[in-house]
This record gives sequence, C-alpha cells and structure tokens, in this order.
Amino acid sequence: MDPLTDIFSSMRVRKAKFTTLDATAPWGVASDGDPAIKFVLVVRGSAVLTTRENPHPVSLRAGDVFIIFGNEPYRVIDHEDARTVDCLDVETLRVGNRIQFGGGGATTTFISGFFEVDRLDARPLLNVLPTLLHLKSEQYRSRAFQSVLELLAAEADAPGLGSDAVVRRLFELLFIHAIRAFAQQGSMPKREWLAAVSDRNLALAIEAMHAKPQIAWTVDELAKKAGMSRSAFAARFKVVVGQTPLAYLTEWRIHQAARLIERNADRLSVIARSIGYQSEAAFTKAFRKVMGTVPSEYRKSVSKAYTGSAAGVIAEMREAA
Repeated sequence: MDPLTDIFSSMRVRKAKFTTLDATAPWGVASDGDPAIKFVLVVRGSAVLTTRENPHPVSLRAGDVFIIFGNEPYRVIDHEDARTVDCLDVETLRVGNRIQFGGGGATTTFISGFFEVDRLDARPLLNVLPTLLHLKSEQYRSRAFQSVLELLAAEADAPGLGSDAVVRRLFELLFIHAIRAFAQQGSMPKREWLAAVSDRNLALAIEAMHAKPQIAWTVDELAKKAGMSRSAFAARFKVVVGQTPLAYLTEWRIHQAARLIERNADRLSVIARSIGYQSEAAFTKAFRKVMGTVPSEYRKSVSKAYTGSAAGVIAEMREAA
C-alpha cells in the first residue's frame, strides 16, 4: 500500500462546504486564515493570489487550481492595487451555494471548497506539503484530473439532487489528483515520504513498510525490496527522506498506534503488538520519543477532549431546543 492511499483511507473529512463565487471587477477578497483546507478552481477569468508565506503575486487563469493548508492568510484580487473585502463580509452575500459581489465589471468565477480533517490523520500529509499548492492548467494535468475538474464545474453550475454530497466527493478526488500532480513536478522540492515515493526504488521500500508495519523490518530486507545494496539504500534513503529507514518505520508505527488509541478501547499491550512491538516498555519508549508523551497519558488526553466535545454538542442541542 502506498502512503497516500494509506493516509486517505483513514482520513476523516468533516465540515465540508463549497461555494461558487462570481466576482465582478473591481474586486478583492482577504482572509486571515482558518484551520480548514481550502481548494479553489478558477472556472473563468483571471486573478492574482498572495499569501503570507508567498507574498509575490501568483497569476491565476481559467483552469488553475490552488490549495491552501492550515491557517495561512491570503488575498485574491483582480489586480495588484485592488482594495479587498474581508471574506467574512463576502460570506454575508451568500444565497445558497453561490455568492455574487464586486463592482459590476468583467466576471471571474471560482468554485471553492473548504473541509476540515482530523489533524492526527492528516499530519503525515500536511508535514510534506507546502502551505500553498498552485497547479497551472497546462501543468501535470492527467485526463482523470481534468475529468474531475470538469465534473466539479458542471455540478456547481447546475446542482441537482444530492449535489452537496457529489461536490464533497469530487473535492476529495481533486485533493488526491492535486497531490499526485505536485509529486510529478520537478521544479518544487519534495520532503520525507513524498520525496521517496517519487523515487522508483525507494517507493518499493516505503510501500512495504506501510503495507506491513508490524513486521520487524531490517535495513537489509528493505534494501532488497528496493532492489539496491544495503549501503546504497541506507545512504539514499537518508538523503531523500531526511531520516534512516528504521526511524521512518518507527514514526509511522507510532502514528498508527496513536490513531488506534483514539479510536478503540484495546489495551495498550494489544495495540503495541499490532504495530510490531512485543514489549510494552519498548512501545512506550518509542511513543514518548515521537509524540512527547507516554501512551497512557495520550489516551487520557484523548478521552478528555472527546468528553469535552460531546458535552459541547449536548449544550448546543439544549440551547437550540
């Protein structure tokens, strides 16, 4: 199993929302950032994008896609000297899933989507991606990717029964295709496992670790999976991924363990064995090194967070009643 499949198969998407925005010149939108992942497809027209970490203007054209991760502030404007309106004020103009605003001139249309994901689930992905992905219409656009974009534009333009659910699924597909396209770009540096899966040999070793993290892999065995000598594999893995193969395996095992602790009531010894630790003491030591706390304390913190969240939901229901 490749890492992207592994991550997406367990990622919990919530609070998904999409909007068709028709902006007529002159116009400008600014956001202080939010915890959601934001996708934007430029359907027609043009715009300029800047973010806090990428202050140089990025020109957007019809067919371009950009994705912003985390709490990154950004501005999208029709020209570099445009005045901006806070996105919260623009949101007040919403009618259903559509917003129209601006000065009445030439129209630029966007389809934007927001969704939140569990931070633990998404951490291996967010750690290797830049805060901004900009994919130009002419770059690395597979037929499947283009088909998703066309379906998204068509559904947003003429929504039908179950349209919200359809658009959410399309945005999930768009996310996967966008990361695929990013991985194929040679101009942008890749990090950690994303760099490794772009390497034909290292990808085989990464996939083996993700498929069976409970196996007591050795560097020799992983080198054989990669079709390389032990020394060449170890050196190349360290350069490309930034850590040794076994350090990577440990981090992935502990990530899996943290997800299991969050989602089921199995004893810690059972969870430890399921990811390859026969000794609970060894599991606890590795968990502390990666997560900064021991498994028992992590379980307590997760339980408290869940109890607080559930209490908040109940309180909201009582207020609504």
